[in-house]
Amino acid sequence: MTKTSSPERTAPVDESQLRPAGRATRAAIEAAARTLFAERGFEAASVRAIATEAGVDPALVIRHFGSKEALFLRTLDTSAGVGAVLDGPLETVGRRLVAYFLDPERPAVRHRYLALAQAAHRDQVREEMVRYTAETYVARLAPRMEGADREVRAVLVVAQINGLLNLLFQQEDPIVSGADTATLVALYGDAIQGVLTP
Repeated sequence: MTKTSSPERTAPVDESQLRPAGRATRAAIEAAARTLFAERGFEAASVRAIATEAGVDPALVIRHFGSKEALFLRTLDTSAGVGAVLDGPLETVGRRLVAYFLDPERPAVRHRYLALAQAAHRDQVREEMVRYTAETYVARLAPRMEGADREVRAVLVVAQINGLLNLLFQQEDPIVSGADTATLVALYGDAIQGVLTP
């Protein structure tokens, strides 16, 4: 896959130095971006479209956030509570993790996964995904695991979850999509558990 960087990546303004009007502009840009990224996806939501939706000049989008990728990451909700699942008993993380991602009460999981998948070829987004994996998964799981290759195994848990979400949300595989949730939780959860506690 080709690595792609945004040509419009600059140092953003310091948020703490903004006056009330600047903070209002920044909030309007963020709200517009959140809406357009959700509706159109990363690629189709252009900086110009975000600026139009926010009622500002396109240059202000880059001035406030530094790049489209940085704005995208700012609007992406990663506080969905997976940390609480990972912090629970290690012996049952596999099934609880799959149940978390398949929970119909969390529709944002699908949107977040598809948005990240579409933008993952961008350097800044990919770097953030690597950082998030290290902080959210490796730091929580590896110290509690036994045996060799603990960090590698913790990252492979992320790979397994990504594989499941890819089948469900990108490929929309009819076999997986049509399977009973309890069956998926048991089968796939135990496969993940085998990596965590072999």
